[in-house]
Amino acid sequence: MWVFVINLDRDRDRLTRMIAECDRVGLAFERFAAVDGRHLEADLRDQFFDGNTQHEPAFTPGEIGCYASHLRLHRLLEDSDTEFALILEDDVQLSDDLVPTIEAAVSAVGDWDIIRLSNATKSVVQPIAPLGNGRELVRYWTVPNGTGAYLINRTGAIKFAESIEKRTLPVDEDMRRPWRFGLNTYGVLPPPVEPDVFGSSQIDTMGRDRKLSARARFKGAAPGRDAAAQFRYRLQQFGVRGYVRAHLRSLMASIVKRVRGRKAAAALYRL
Repeated sequence: MWVFVINLDRDRDRLTRMIAECDRVGLAFERFAAVDGRHLEADLRDQFFDGNTQHEPAFTPGEIGCYASHLRLHRLLEDSDTEFALILEDDVQLSDDLVPTIEAAVSAVGDWDIIRLSNATKSVVQPIAPLGNGRELVRYWTVPNGTGAYLINRTGAIKFAESIEKRTLPVDEDMRRPWRFGLNTYGVLPPPVEPDVFGSSQIDTMGRDRKLSARARFKGAAPGRDAAAQFRYRLQQFGVRGYVRAHLRSLMASIVKRVRGRKAAAALYRL
């Protein structure tokens, strides 16, 4: 397993902390210098710009740099003989059982492209396999935000890097829309990696108004934009019976959330 930590050159304290975190759980990693969104190399620039014009005007330099960093790593994996990689941002905290959890998750299912290791779900999930220590491998009805920690195999890296030519959403918004890339996405719950331990990412929040949601900033994030593709993906992932159950459970959870709050709704998430 290839392990990378994305880290800005100026964030030496974060790198020092991640060295200690990875040593504690028994991981050896390579530092990947985060891409500066204001100074992209030609092969990355075309993904975000047409000449000097951004494909998506709402992108900030930080969001472009964050996306480009993940995309560069995916292309490294694509061009390698390595089976899969663990990608970590430098603002995460690792659980003691991260390595055995990864080993169990990879062994539990054979058709995965991405296995997400950070960010709790805010919607319905379908348990796939127990992983030990109370953790489960799951399929998501709605993939959560965040790219703090995930496994991606070579096939998944190729799909994500090659499926589209113009990037118009932040990387976490694209990765939570797996139907656009044909990605078989799984997750681990409870997540063995805690993201955003400093409250915000230095990489993707530079110049960003965090008061506005992605839906408010990016036209491509509108929920109805690719509803048909999302429907087909969910039907394929859950099957007909599972789709109906998950859809009804999701509606119930939404109602409970409005009436009784998030904690009460969370009790309905597991199918």
